[in-house]
Amino acid sequence: MSVKANQTELAAALSRALKSAECGSPPLPELASEWVKQARSDAHLHGMALDILGHAHQHLSAHRAAQDAFAAAIEQYQQAGSQQSATNTLILLGTSLLLSEEPLRALEQWSNALELARETQNLAQCARVYLAIGQVYIGFGEDKVALEYNQKALKMAKLLADDRLACETHLYVVNDYLRMKRYAQALAELDCAEQLLTHPNKIWAAEIIYYRGAIHAQQGLFSQAKIELETAYDLSFDNDNLWGQVQALATLGEVLLALHAENTVVILQQALSLAERIQLRSVVERCNRALIQCYLDNQQLEPALSLLAKTCQAHSPKVIHISTQHQQRILELENRSSILQLQRELVV
Repeated sequence: MSVKANQTELAAALSRALKSAECGSPPLPELASEWVKQARSDAHLHGMALDILGHAHQHLSAHRAAQDAFAAAIEQYQQAGSQQSATNTLILLGTSLLLSEEPLRALEQWSNALELARETQNLAQCARVYLAIGQVYIGFGEDKVALEYNQKALKMAKLLADDRLACETHLYVVNDYLRMKRYAQALAELDCAEQLLTHPNKIWAAEIIYYRGAIHAQQGLFSQAKIELETAYDLSFDNDNLWGQVQALATLGEVLLALHAENTVVILQQALSLAERIQLRSVVERCNRALIQCYLDNQQLEPALSLLAKTCQAHSPKVIHISTQHQQRILELENRSSILQLQRELVV
C-alpha cells in the first residue's frame, strides 16, 4: 500500500476517533499514543493524534498528561496552519488547567482562544470560550456573572442553530440554576438539553440524569433522586468517566444520609477515595462533612472526631481573584465578539 493511501486511512481513523472523543468516548491513551507515533510526518494529523491523546488522558482525570498533549497539539496545528483546530484545543487546554485548579492560567488560554476566534469570525468558538470563562467565575463564587456568560453563549448557539452547542450550553445553565437554588428553571433548561441530545454523547446523557437526581435531592425527593443518581453513576462507570462517577457518588451519599440508609458510609467513602484520587477538593470536603454527620447520627464519636481533626488539619485553599489585567482583556475581547454576533444577526 502506498504512503498516500496509508495517510488517507490514518486521517479517516483519526477523524472518527476525534469525533468520538469530543462526544465523550475517547480511546485508551495507549491506542492514542500509537496514533501519535504514526502521524508524525504530517503536522495536522500529528495535531489530531495529540488532541485525541489529550482527550484520552482528560477522560481519566490525568490532567497534567492531558495538558502536555493539548499543548503539543496546538503547536502542530499552528505549524500546519490549522487555526480553527488550534483554537478548539486552546479551549480544551484551558478547561484542563481549570480542573487542576489553575484558573488564571486557564483564563490566559481562553483569552488567546477568544482572540483567535474573533480573528477568524468563529462565533461558535466565541460561545465555547464564554462557557469556559463562566466556569472560572463559579470558582470565585460569582454565580450571577457565570450565568450571564452562559446565557450569552446560549444566545450565540441559538443564533447559529447549532443544536450540539445549544445542548451543551443548556447543561451549563442547569448547573448555574442548581447552585442558585432556582430548581424550576433548572428543570426547564434540563428538558431543553434532553430534547437537543439527538447525537450520542455518553457524558451528556449521564449528566442529564445526574442533574435530575441532584435537583430532586435538593427538593427533598430523596427516593426519586436515589434512583437517578445510581443510574448516572452506572452510566459514568460504564464510560470510564471518573469525574461523572465521583459527582454522582458524592450526591448519592448525601441522599443516602438523608434516607438513613445502611450503605451510606460505604458510598461516601467510595466517593471520597475517588475525589482524593483526582484531586477534587470541593467534593472531598463534601464527603468529609457528610461522613462526620453520618458518624454522629449513629453515635460513632471516635471516627467522627478523628475525621473532624483530619479535616481541620487540611490546608485552607488559596484565595484567587481575577486580576484587573485579566478583566480588562476579557472585556475587550468580549466587546469584539459582541460586534461579531451583531454582524451575524444583521446578516440573518
